[in-house]
Amino acid sequence: MDREECSERIRLVDEYSRSITDFNNLLEFLKRPSRDLSEEVWKAAETARAESQIAWDVLNTHIAEHKCIDVPDRTPDLHQRSSGSVLEKAALAAVDVILVADDDRRYVAVNQAAADAFGLRRSEVVGRRIDEFFAAAGGGTIHEAWNSFVAGRLKRGICEMKTAGRQCRFEFRAKANFAPGLHMSVLREVTEDVES
Repeated sequence: MDREECSERIRLVDEYSRSITDFNNLLEFLKRPSRDLSEEVWKAAETARAESQIAWDVLNTHIAEHKCIDVPDRTPDLHQRSSGSVLEKAALAAVDVILVADDDRRYVAVNQAAADAFGLRRSEVVGRRIDEFFAAAGGGTIHEAWNSFVAGRLKRGICEMKTAGRQCRFEFRAKANFAPGLHMSVLREVTEDVES
């Protein structure tokens, strides 16, 4: 572990700590007896929860990629592990590209297949925008395509990824708001590399 990786881990821990503190403060507010809990308060609580989960996921990804901390696995039996843990590991190991973006079209989680397709490390993809890697089909803007996707909640089709000097065609299936403010796409390459 080099000094830069260590400082990044500390930054991510601080970010997670701030987001979980915000979430806990909102939970304390929600415990107060009140008859006037507006929809905005509930949305703020859900946003804080989602942000703390994202911060936790990014921190875990960094630790796993850089092996910053040796965390012993205290559940050696697969059947004793939670289904969430098993599903997370399955998603990370999946052959298909799995991408999770937030409402700002920024990637918050990607699996190893996605990183390989981009020609980057997973930590280098997280935080970057979809616009850097994909263009809208049919001559529209990525903003228009995104708004249509989020409004429709489900989308499938063909897209082209441009990265690392290659242009690839993928069949994709995507679901908007699979969790509040989070949107998932699963891609499978359908052709060999085409000339860019």
